[in-house]
Amino acid sequence: MYGSQVRNEARPDSDWGILILLDKPKIEAEDYDNVSYPLVELGWLLNECVSPMLYTLKDWMRYHFSPIVHNVKDEGIQFLSAEDISADSRRKPIMG
Repeated sequence: MYGSQVRNEARPDSDWGILILLDKPKIEAEDYDNVSYPLVELGWLLNECVSPMLYTLKDWMRYHFSPIVHNVKDEGIQFLSAEDISADSRRKPIMG
């Protein structure tokens, strides 16, 4: 997550910027459906504007000179890494 919400400078109309990096060769249409869109829907449920940016890791690294890359590096908060997701997928579901 990055932007004014992270910097504690958000206004009432500020969005929640979320960067999503996928370690795959190419972003497919279903990535938007399965990854980005659920975050937008969550924002609707919370009456907030969620703005996900979806990139492949390779494409993101290619833009290392871009101001948005520097902003995310300087102020961003990382929630999950590939290792976190891999570890989570190995957990057994809890039966209730």
